[in-house]
Amino acid sequence: MAANELSLSRARTAPRYPHPGSSTAIGSNVAYRLGKLKDLGLLHGVWLDCGCADGGYTEALVAWGAEKAIGVDPEQSRIDAAIARKEANAENGVGPQDTVEYYCCTDDFPLPTASVDAALLNEVLEHVVDEAATLREIRRVLKPGGHLVVMSPNRWFPFEGHGMRLFNHDFGFPIPLLPWLPSSWSARAMAARNYWPHELRDIVASAGFEISKVDYVLPVFELYQWLPASVISAYRQMMPQIEKTPLRKFGVSTLIVATRPFDS
Repeated sequence: MAANELSLSRARTAPRYPHPGSSTAIGSNVAYRLGKLKDLGLLHGVWLDCGCADGGYTEALVAWGAEKAIGVDPEQSRIDAAIARKEANAENGVGPQDTVEYYCCTDDFPLPTASVDAALLNEVLEHVVDEAATLREIRRVLKPGGHLVVMSPNRWFPFEGHGMRLFNHDFGFPIPLLPWLPSSWSARAMAARNYWPHELRDIVASAGFEISKVDYVLPVFELYQWLPASVISAYRQMMPQIEKTPLRKFGVSTLIVATRPFDS
């Protein structure tokens, strides 16, 4: 590891972010996010869903075109929930069955080197203890030329959706303007990391990936309905137009698409 990579790893090893976060596999959010990947022609082959929670996105990856999806998560209770979902679907004859697998693990995936075509880190990297270690393990299991997709909080979005911890109290609701405060203060209060787009891009690149796309993910206001229902409905109809304007920079998350180089 180069000196600059080592310092980055040490600086961003963050045991203060132990909470794994909640699943974002909710209704239209799944269709919107996976729709972006389908439009990029990425939904094929074997996918790794890193931080799969209860398997909502793992199953959806197969439903949207992947040949197989492997979900990994450090919490056994979440893997148990994912397996229970899979078994219930099998009993009812719906959903992917033999094309989905789950494993409980951290940064030691029980997978051979260069065995998956693509990996998804969907609102996960901000929660891991050591970003460099997680990205290094993903790089190991990715085939050369395989894709890594990262979606993580965007500091241009004016709310911190994970809440914050202040004076030994947890505030579990979106906190306005917290991402726009200096990192030297906000990092002490945040319940998860929050990245400027260039920062997230550099972290992925420093792990040995080639960046092919930096974009943004708009909020769908499904979990947190901060606006009146009529306004949310009108906003969702306008989302395709907003995606084409500079306003997309204020999306809730940054989207990074990267590739493991063939010569590594």
